[in-house]
Amino acid sequence: MTHLKQLLIAFSILILVPTVLAAQEKELYIKYKYTQSDKLRLIYSEGSSRRKGTVEVFSYGNKIASRKYKGILNTLDEDGNSIASDTMYYYTVIDYPKGYLLISDDSPAERAQLLLKEPLNLFEWKPGMDTKTILGYTCHKATCNFRGRNYEAWFTRDIPFKAAPWKFHGLPGAILEVYSTDEYCSWVAEGLEIRPFKKEIELPFYGCDIVDMDTYIKILKKKKQVVLKLAERRRYSEEEISMSTRSIEKFDLD
Repeated sequence: MTHLKQLLIAFSILILVPTVLAAQEKELYIKYKYTQSDKLRLIYSEGSSRRKGTVEVFSYGNKIASRKYKGILNTLDEDGNSIASDTMYYYTVIDYPKGYLLISDDSPAERAQLLLKEPLNLFEWKPGMDTKTILGYTCHKATCNFRGRNYEAWFTRDIPFKAAPWKFHGLPGAILEVYSTDEYCSWVAEGLEIRPFKKEIELPFYGCDIVDMDTYIKILKKKKQVVLKLAERRRYSEEEISMSTRSIEKFDLD
């Protein structure tokens, strides 16, 4: 290799490396409004059959992390008064290089937090022809059926990141809106920002049990039995029992 070729290769590397590093040093932040059907709230006169919340998504490198507000952890001060000590979230991490996702969940039957591990091949999206604008970005429609529900997603290729709430993945861009066609749940982006990447969000996964889908189904069945026993004592109706054991994913728990 001639000295001139070596200089050209070195020069090309010097140009390429800052570009790659610049991409790695950015992150996409999206804030979604999340709604989920909760007819039990209507039964108990709380005024709404929709549960609302916020989901935050952080996309950096080849990883997507999202968190959904869960509640405030209260502790007691020296005088025995209850004080808010920490904010609690449900988390999802999609790791493309490793080919799996982790999603945190509560298991009342086990009284512990657990992590469900799943491969990144869950969604079979069908592209559509429709487009619409969300937050100033042209979005394309895609549909799929996933564990008992039909979903419509609107994603944009105009943002150089992959991003999505919950465990959604598999589309070539950032999902800015996704919902089930039965109106059970929806995620709608309210704002987004491409900003300097500082550090990964802290994930409280230490000490959590990691389970596969078969184990998770067994835990859900146990949870359903706990709910049924409680319902029997409180004399819940069949409709109330059905709604209290319902989730986004429709699993056969009988």
